[in-house]
Amino acid sequence: MPGGIPFVYKFDSEMKPLPPAEGKISQAHTSGIFLEKPGLLKEALKRTEEWDNVVPGFLNQPATFYPKVQRQSTVEASLLELKEEKVKAERSAITGNAEATVVGDPNDDGQLIITNMANGAPTTSPIDPEDEEEFEEFDARTPDAEDEITLNIQKADEASPGVIKQGDTKDPVVVFVRHGRTPHNNLGLFTGWADPPLAPDGVEDAKNAGRLLKMHGFEFDVVYTSWLQRAIETAWYCVDELDEQWLPMVKSWRLNERMYGALTGKSKQMIANEYGEDQLKKWRRGFKIQPPPVSSYSLSYPGNDYKRTKYVKDLRISLMETINRSIEAKEFQIHRKFPKAESLWDCMQRSIPFYTQRIVPEAVNQGKRVLITSHENAIRGILMHLCEIPEEAMNQLHLPNGLPLVYNVKRKCITLLDDGSGIDPMEVHDFGPAAQYLFRPCELDDDFFDQMEQQALANQEGSSESKEAVAA
Repeated sequence: MPGGIPFVYKFDSEMKPLPPAEGKISQAHTSGIFLEKPGLLKEALKRTEEWDNVVPGFLNQPATFYPKVQRQSTVEASLLELKEEKVKAERSAITGNAEATVVGDPNDDGQLIITNMANGAPTTSPIDPEDEEEFEEFDARTPDAEDEITLNIQKADEASPGVIKQGDTKDPVVVFVRHGRTPHNNLGLFTGWADPPLAPDGVEDAKNAGRLLKMHGFEFDVVYTSWLQRAIETAWYCVDELDEQWLPMVKSWRLNERMYGALTGKSKQMIANEYGEDQLKKWRRGFKIQPPPVSSYSLSYPGNDYKRTKYVKDLRISLMETINRSIEAKEFQIHRKFPKAESLWDCMQRSIPFYTQRIVPEAVNQGKRVLITSHENAIRGILMHLCEIPEEAMNQLHLPNGLPLVYNVKRKCITLLDDGSGIDPMEVHDFGPAAQYLFRPCELDDDFFDQMEQQALANQEGSSESKEAVAA
C-alpha cells in the first residue's frame, strides 16, 4: 500500500464496512477506497518505488539519498544571489578571476587564501571574514582586569546533573538552547515572528547541541519550545541525537522571539543606512524601546496568521480589531490583541511568567529535567530573572546559536559543557560584555558540602586500604 494517500472506510448504521462503489480504486481484500485526486495515487506508487530503491540494503544495492530542499522566500533567494555576486566581485578584484575559490581557513592574519582556478596559485586576500556578519549587537568595550570571567565548565568525565545514577533521585535541571541559524540570520534580516526554517548550518548547530548533551549523559523528561519552526526543528534534532524522540513537547507562543514590528523581514544594514546606526541600536537592544509597529493589514502581523488566530486563547480581546474585522467579514469575529511590536521588556512580560507559572510548577518543582529550545530574546529574559542580570546590562548579552546553557536549579548558576576540544569557550563563543553576570560562581548549598564530605571519606577509606595492603 503506498504511503501518503488516505485510505477511507465507510460504515453503515451497524458499523459494518460498506463495499467500495464501482469505479473506485481499492486495495485487494479490503473494503476501503483511496481518497485521491487524479494522478495522485500514481505519483505515490512511483514515490514508494523510489524509496524502495534508496533504502540501505534493499536488494543489496547501495543507498542513494536525495538532498533535502530548504524552503526559501523570494527575498531570501534574491539576497543570497546578491551576496554571491558580491563575493565574486571581490574575488575578481583580487585575483582577476571571479571563479576563484576559498581554500582552507583564514590564516593567522585573519586573511583568506584565494586559489585562482586558472593556474591554481594561491593568493592572499585582504577580505575580512567578519564583513558578512550582522550589525554589532552590543556596545564594544574593553573589559577591565576585575571583569575577568571564570566559567563554570562541566568536564566530559564529570557527573552530569541530567544523569540518573542507581539509588539516586532525579535532580531538576534546565537546559536552554537558542535555535540554530536560519537564512534570515545568515543574511542579517530581522526575523522576529517570521517563520523561516533552519539553514543547513543551523541544522548542524542543533545536532551538535544534541551530541554535546548526549556526550555528558543528559536525559530529559519534557521539552518546551515556541510556535516558530526554527525552535521546533532545533528541539527535534536535539532529541533525535539524544535518542529521546518520545519526549513530550510543549509549544507556546510565549516562548516566541520578540516581535520586531515593521522591521520584520528587512535587512539590518538597510535599516542602519536609512535611520542611522544609533537608531538601529536603540531598536535592537533598547530595553523598553519598541520598533515601529506593523500594520493590521500586513502579512507580518500575527493576527493575520490562521494558526495563531485559531489556537491563541490566552490574549485579551482587541475591541478595535474585533469591530473592524467583523465589519469587513460581515459577521461577528472575535480578534485577540496580538503584538504589533515588542521591546525586550515586552517580550520578558510573557516569557518570564510562562517559566515561573508554567514550567517551574509542572516540571522543575516536580524534579523533572527540562530542555528549552527557544529564541535569543525570550531566553535572555528568563536568564535575566534567574541570574539577576541588571537591566542596563541586558543590551550587552549575546547568546550563541545551538549552545547548551545548563542552569543548576539548586546552586543557581549557568554551566557550559566541555566539548573535549580543550579550547576556552570564551575564545569560541561571543557572549558579550554581560557574560560576567551570566557566569557567576555557583552558590554553595548543603548538598555540595555533603558531597564534599562523602568524597573525603571515600578518599580516606581508599588511603587506609592501600596502607594496609602495603603493610601486609
